[in-house]
Amino acid sequence: MAPTQAMRVAGDRPRRRKHVPGQLIVRLKPAAARQIAATSLQATTPRALMAAMPDDVRGPIDFLHDSLGLQSMKPLFVVGGDDAPAQSRAMAAVHRSIARSATSAPREALAGYQIVQVKDRKIDAGVLKRLRASRAMDLVEPVPNRWLSIAADPMKIRQWGLRAIRWFDRPRPGAGRVHVAVLDSGVDARHPDLADAIEEYRHDGNGERDFLGHGTHVSGTIAAVVNNSAGIAGVANCRLHCWKVFDDPKRAGDDENFNFEFYSKALAAALDSNIKVINLSIGGEDHSKAEATIFAELIDAGVVISTAMGNEFEDGNPKEYPAGYADTIGVGAVDESHRRASFSNTGKHIKLVAPGVNILSTVPRVKASFADHTDYDSWPGTSMATPHVTGAAALVYIHRPKSRAAGLAVARRLIATATKLPAMRGRDFTPEYGAGLLDVAAAMPRAKAARKSGRKTAKAKPKRKARK
Repeated sequence: MAPTQAMRVAGDRPRRRKHVPGQLIVRLKPAAARQIAATSLQATTPRALMAAMPDDVRGPIDFLHDSLGLQSMKPLFVVGGDDAPAQSRAMAAVHRSIARSATSAPREALAGYQIVQVKDRKIDAGVLKRLRASRAMDLVEPVPNRWLSIAADPMKIRQWGLRAIRWFDRPRPGAGRVHVAVLDSGVDARHPDLADAIEEYRHDGNGERDFLGHGTHVSGTIAAVVNNSAGIAGVANCRLHCWKVFDDPKRAGDDENFNFEFYSKALAAALDSNIKVINLSIGGEDHSKAEATIFAELIDAGVVISTAMGNEFEDGNPKEYPAGYADTIGVGAVDESHRRASFSNTGKHIKLVAPGVNILSTVPRVKASFADHTDYDSWPGTSMATPHVTGAAALVYIHRPKSRAAGLAVARRLIATATKLPAMRGRDFTPEYGAGLLDVAAAMPRAKAARKSGRKTAKAKPKRKARK
């Protein structure tokens, strides 16, 4: 029998590309970008615009245009203003893109970044060296590829994961004031188990439909409505902000196509928003300085970032990103016996593990390429483990104002209260399990009112599980 799309994702297709073909991230030094931004745009002839650019900027642009076939240049990490779908290679558009990267970045550390699309899809070391030689360039790197961390052989089964993380063992506070971002393949925003949980759905440049189903599955584990007499229960009844960061397939059965531009917009939008937690059930083998910079800014702003360790253990166990960046919560997967899932990557950067095999959650009501069924399906992957931690972070973050100290404290709380597993053999940390298995009951703070009054709290009955 031919493998399903979900099965092909794990191991039946050629090794994935480390970089997105034909794309570069460049960062002009902020001083150079500001100099261009200060130039009057009243004279829009190519000759006038070229004359206004410093030689150290004009040289790389000429090289991109003449040698690589420059197709577009767009600012990264910008917020507000012009959201035009495309910038042409015309000099006026290049000038405008650089100027906007200097004036619309939410932080100085994010100013000057551009994403460049060129016709020549093969960007070799010589090209990078040539561009980096300019004194105006602060960074030149290929765009890192990212993929969805779903593993093989999905099958229908009950929500054992909630029991494994002791979700039923304590009453959970309402997390309706906590906003969580899911950057993924999209979401079925009208799914009956998700419609009331979605605050915002951005699918810039793409259609509304979640063709792959991955983002819908992740979203259900985090925030599927509890006790609504339908489907499943999510870990936290928080508010979801869903961003589609993979392009719609051009043909049925196409692999996911990561869009770094939309991804960077979503990350920048979370900086000065009410978003406290971001779920990233994605991974890739290449480190990116640009991506690391925005992550550092997000963590400084108080955002908890829950990331998938990846599913390539049996294909060399590479270190994957964004889980490899400092202060993110890298999440591995365990099965029903609380043993490491065979596909789950390991490493010194792992923080803890969560259920990631046969995880029942929401999928689109229209057949999606990763799903065997509609409405609900059971999948494996560190992608499925990660949203358990994301939901737990939302529950712990409820009563804390958003700040760097608060975000780091939430992450430390989840790690410190993890359950030590027998396979860890008495150790506090292992590269396979991190600090242990997520424990929601232990992570949630005790009710303040009960402590102040000195009265014993009545033992709460577990909430009734949503009818399937």
